[in-house]
Amino acid sequence: MPNGHRLAILDVGHGNSAVLIDEDGIVVIDTGRGDSLRQYLKQQGIERVDIVLLSHADQDHIGGLIHLLACAEFTLGRVHINADSKQRSALWDDLRYELDRAHNSQKLAFEVSLTSDATGRFDHGGVRLEILGPSRYLASGGPGSRDREGRRVTTNSISAVVRLLDQGQPIALLPGDLDEVGLSGLLESGKDMTAQIVVFPHHGGGAGRTDMTAFTKALCEAVKPEIVVFSIGRGVHGTPRPEVIGAIRQTLPEAWIACTQLSEHCSETPPTAEPSHLGEAFARGRERHHCCAGTIVVNLNRPDAILPSREAHQAFVSSSTVQPLCRR
Repeated sequence: MPNGHRLAILDVGHGNSAVLIDEDGIVVIDTGRGDSLRQYLKQQGIERVDIVLLSHADQDHIGGLIHLLACAEFTLGRVHINADSKQRSALWDDLRYELDRAHNSQKLAFEVSLTSDATGRFDHGGVRLEILGPSRYLASGGPGSRDREGRRVTTNSISAVVRLLDQGQPIALLPGDLDEVGLSGLLESGKDMTAQIVVFPHHGGGAGRTDMTAFTKALCEAVKPEIVVFSIGRGVHGTPRPEVIGAIRQTLPEAWIACTQLSEHCSETPPTAEPSHLGEAFARGRERHHCCAGTIVVNLNRPDAILPSREAHQAFVSSSTVQPLCRR
């Protein structure tokens, strides 16, 4: 395993993937779409992933796992996800089939359960992985059911919400595509959601009929992050939405807002110059100059040491954007 004790929030384009690297192995939380995760792991010299946690069944959170399963240069330990009978994509069916085959041939362990009861099962080294949601109540009803308020439960409602703590310090909250129903359940549970970093749900886009301004404020008040990350693909779905950024600014005026790729809201054309502010980690948007913050790497020995640095990222925003959304 490569040296270093770190969390990488990958630029996979439109999608989510984070990689925890510590002395006890590798944990991947969501795998993005396409082969970005595979390219990052190969670049880092990683050949074994001990645990894969899939927050929910949307393609931009699970697609990269197919590439790992098909590639002989990687081995996987355990894969965990919740059931979703409403998910109709061929990719979801293919993934479940291949995971089941791999489990039956003892190539990996495949478990269909990822609820708040799983907290503690995935701890690595000094890093604790808390599964804050979904509750057994929401997960057992599943997408298509209704909660006690009569609200429709969707795939997003049962997104696994993962909080990482290093030596007891809350580093990151990774909530998948959490929506209003899932967030309400978390708030009602009274669980501590605070974290230095939050990867914003649904890439800063809409989530069904959710009032995104109210949702954003409620999430920010619960998490109190210093850094809000949007894992976006340039030109895809117009994310993040301006009203989401506005609600963050109203609630957390000093927060660092970092998009993995450069939103078209900020600049109609990408910069022509090479992105000198990025770290060395693989980033999907680097080749076409689509990166904004790119892949974000947190040194867990020094959580204030983040690449790219806030100063370097903000200098890029100043020099390469016309109307930066994060400063409006």
